[in-house]
Amino acid sequence: MSASNSRQGELKLAWANCEDVFFSQRYGAPWEKLSYWEGSVDFNGCGLVSLTMCINLLTGRDFTPEQVYNMRSNAGIDQSKVASKDGKSICGGDVQFQFNPVNRKLFGIESCPLDRTVDAFKKALAKEDTVIWASSRNTDFYDRDGNPRWIYNGHVLCIWKYENGNFIVKDPGLPKELGNNVLYSEEVMKRWLLGWEYQQFEVRKYDGSI
Repeated sequence: MSASNSRQGELKLAWANCEDVFFSQRYGAPWEKLSYWEGSVDFNGCGLVSLTMCINLLTGRDFTPEQVYNMRSNAGIDQSKVASKDGKSICGGDVQFQFNPVNRKLFGIESCPLDRTVDAFKKALAKEDTVIWASSRNTDFYDRDGNPRWIYNGHVLCIWKYENGNFIVKDPGLPKELGNNVLYSEEVMKRWLLGWEYQQFEVRKYDGSI
């Protein structure tokens, strides 16, 4: 059995159908007008929504972005601060390292450093119980039909599997029919990664150790 097939089996133990896990940050979503960063989730909440998908994929829970938002707020996280390059502040529901203690306690997940290369992303996704939360900007993002859209400001994706030469992406900026399980080839992912310098994290199931 290949590493990717083995890992897919492990993930399906957590969630019956990983392919179906998806939330959008807009298009009438109940959480789209929650206050977030400089505005609200519909325009600024890609990090929160991608985090929610990471949590559910890894743990088998069925949290909504609104539930994750409220749980983190109740834990004292200010979801209005701008993300920083050193990972010590937050853009709403992001996965910067200083929030690992809260994310371990609330959701059973943690983030780890990840190099910004195609090879590093492939190696991360070959591990069991691991997905990727990452952003880019000044580059094309794609939908399931292969249509590009240029994004100048940062936008976050949940990258949850590598298979048959493609990264499989969940894009919260799109409706489910266009944003769920979008294929990014290695060449497309390489260009995507070059659009930005930071904000990529390996997100894994917390095993109880520090």
